[in-house]
Amino acid sequence: MMDCSWTELQALGVRAASGAQVPPAQALAFGAMLARHLADGGNEAPVTDALAAPGRIRAMAQTVEDLVEAASVTAKPVATSEQDAGRRALLISWLRGLPCQTEVSVMGDNVRADLTLSEPSTRSRPAHIAVSADFASHLNDLADRAHVPKGINAHQGGAGAGLMGLE
Repeated sequence: MMDCSWTELQALGVRAASGAQVPPAQALAFGAMLARHLADGGNEAPVTDALAAPGRIRAMAQTVEDLVEAASVTAKPVATSEQDAGRRALLISWLRGLPCQTEVSVMGDNVRADLTLSEPSTRSRPAHIAVSADFASHLNDLADRAHVPKGINAHQGGAGAGLMGLE
């Protein structure tokens, strides 16, 4: 096990998601979710699974965006359903990682969130978050895929555009 700061883990999550070809806005949100998920004692396996299928990350991001939009027009709690336990755990962490006051409850496959968008989150961030060495290595390997090497050849294809194998 190794200790990471919240900021280090969040930044690594953003870079890993970028390396997995997740669009920038969703990669930023994924990094925040990752830190909250692990800080709350969440399992690393659903994160690894999501990074292996980046469409899942985009789908979760869309679900959270839809819930926030729904919460912006009603004072009632908003809800969604997720059958896969790992994705449900990540969705819960994603909601709990929002910068607003959030109360999440789960009943079976149903996730209910009471979002107070006008009030900032009061959740604390731990000084350190423990992650396994294998998990950290996996995140770093994915993050390395997002690296754009220096040089004219890298920029000819649009550096950072996610194009691989340009030389």
